[in-house]
Amino acid sequence: MTEQAYDEKNIDDYDTYTKLLEDALSSIEKDHNLPATQEQLVQMTGIHRNTIRERKFPKERLIDIKKERKIKAKEEKQKKKDQLDELKDKLEKVSKELVHWFSEYRITKRDKDDFNKQNKILEESRAFYEKEVKKEREKTANLSKENELLKELLRDIKK
Repeated sequence: MTEQAYDEKNIDDYDTYTKLLEDALSSIEKDHNLPATQEQLVQMTGIHRNTIRERKFPKERLIDIKKERKIKAKEEKQKKKDQLDELKDKLEKVSKELVHWFSEYRITKRDKDDFNKQNKILEESRAFYEKEVKKEREKTANLSKENELLKELLRDIKK
């Protein structure tokens, strides 16, 4: 083979390896389950680690992917923390509202119990006074009869 043939073969290999590396890096970037390591590139592409190490861009891309993953992990952690804080705030508000309505319930129950006591007292008073009125009416009726009898006696005596 001539030197030109070797150069063409090397260029073709270089382009093929570059394409394989770019595809593998793209897959690693998209799939968070794949580790962003040189070993993973070796497994995915079948290219020897020394060949990968000789190139600058795979190492830089792997570093960038790791940084992006750390940033996303921090963002997710912060997002979860914010959601947790929001839920804690809602829980606190709901707890306060629950205490408020429970207090309102207790006040209403106390008022209802007081009303029932007052109502019972009023019913007992009404029953007592109805009996008293009945007694007084009977007395009045008896006194009226006596009065009529006395009037008759007085008329009989005057005659």
